[in-house]
Amino acid sequence: MKPISILLVMLLAFVVAACSSEQASPSATVEQPTPTPEPSSAAPEASGSAGATLGAIPSFDLNGDPELAARFPDTLGGQPLQVQSFRGDQFPTDSADPAFQDFLTSIGADLEDVSVAFGGAVIGQEFFSAGAFRVLGASEDDLEREFIAAADESGDMSGLEPATVGGKDILTGADPSGQTEGRVFLYTKDDTLYFLTGSEELAAEVLEALP
Repeated sequence: MKPISILLVMLLAFVVAACSSEQASPSATVEQPTPTPEPSSAAPEASGSAGATLGAIPSFDLNGDPELAARFPDTLGGQPLQVQSFRGDQFPTDSADPAFQDFLTSIGADLEDVSVAFGGAVIGQEFFSAGAFRVLGASEDDLEREFIAAADESGDMSGLEPATVGGKDILTGADPSGQTEGRVFLYTKDDTLYFLTGSEELAAEVLEALP
């Protein structure tokens, strides 16, 4: 996703990682106890990579934009919807895509004006993910245009079409992971783009609660 910053890439990565962990954790628990010698030799490598991943998370303030996170409902489908947030200035300046830096410059914004919120909930057999991408000073048209340009270039989303869900005018398309029958729902309001993945019924519940 070249036209979009590393922050949005991180948001999508969190979504994919959450879905993968929900699907992979049961098999991981089954496989590890069975072979005794192999886990002990493989454990250092696994824990090393996991440690690097998990070790990076605490370095972020996961309450970087509480107002953005609080826009999402507390529950979804009767289950808790936990949403965390972080600010763009927590990333090194040179980690952002140059095209996105140009976009920020064009609207007079900096990385400190960027914030991301992300979370999810497991409802029955479905994992629903929710995210928000905010750039202070950006317009709805700017955000939507940049996101669609990135989606078109990367091929991560297919057939985005306008629709009305939960009383909101949105864009919807196939799940970019291709692993579920759920859909992606994009809703842009003021300086924030909301990114939802799952069933239309649950998306409608979230969208009704959003500004």
